[in-house]
Amino acid sequence: MSKVKLTRPKTQAQSGVVVDAPRSGRSRPAQVAAKAERAGQGPRPRRTQAERSESTQKKVLDAAIRLLRQRGYGGLRTSEVAELAGVSRGAQLHHFPTKHDLIVATLRHLNEKAAAQSRRRAGAAHGPDDAVAAIIADAHDFFFSDFFFVQLAISMGDGEAKELRRETYQLSRDNRFAVEAAWCEALVAAGVPPKLAEDVLALTLSIVRGFSVRTFIEDDPERFSHLYEVWRRIVGEYLASHLGPRQADKRPGKDKETNVGPDPDRAAVLRSPGHRRPRGERPLRD
Repeated sequence: MSKVKLTRPKTQAQSGVVVDAPRSGRSRPAQVAAKAERAGQGPRPRRTQAERSESTQKKVLDAAIRLLRQRGYGGLRTSEVAELAGVSRGAQLHHFPTKHDLIVATLRHLNEKAAAQSRRRAGAAHGPDDAVAAIIADAHDFFFSDFFFVQLAISMGDGEAKELRRETYQLSRDNRFAVEAAWCEALVAAGVPPKLAEDVLALTLSIVRGFSVRTFIEDDPERFSHLYEVWRRIVGEYLASHLGPRQADKRPGKDKETNVGPDPDRAAVLRSPGHRRPRGERPLRD
């Protein structure tokens, strides 16, 4: 009977294998965590699956926005979106299986972002004149953005994009109506009657939107800015004819005036678009 010969494992020097011994009995991750704790940072928490998924989606959407601005809807390639986002093609397809899904998600994200900014601006407006100036600025940011022109291109696209038009139309409609409601509330809170607030808002948005479309034949920012100011003054005089001059030009820090009626002798009232001259009265001239 043969005996089993037990041998002692060779040491590192005997085996010829040189392995750096750890400086302590801790593993590498434990050493990093201990170092962070000593620095007062604490161990970095691991991200959850939901957080990793949200991060991936944000990277893809940000990349899609950049490419949409550069190339428009027709020039967008989903493979390029994944490459720009720095994610795998599989990760992108997991969240956005088709180009249609990616475009709808991107436009929804942009609509919600723009709507949130508009609501913040509306909440910060003080007084009718300040609100009108803020509406003009907010509308300019939206209607002159690449995002608006991408939506415009989709809405005027061919029959192949019919389903995409239907979905983007509905989400754009919902968000823009919410924005308009926020601005109407801001005007009413500033003392403008609801019906008058709706009229001022509709006309202001239409003017800014019209200038944005005009950029196809004339892109003149300085003239647009001048005309915005002309419109703001016209609206100011119109509101003064209905609310009284102090109420229409109310600013933070000024005394609040309520139930102040118009003064029919004011020249601004006679010049305002809303003033109806009695039969036979000549228009006021400078």
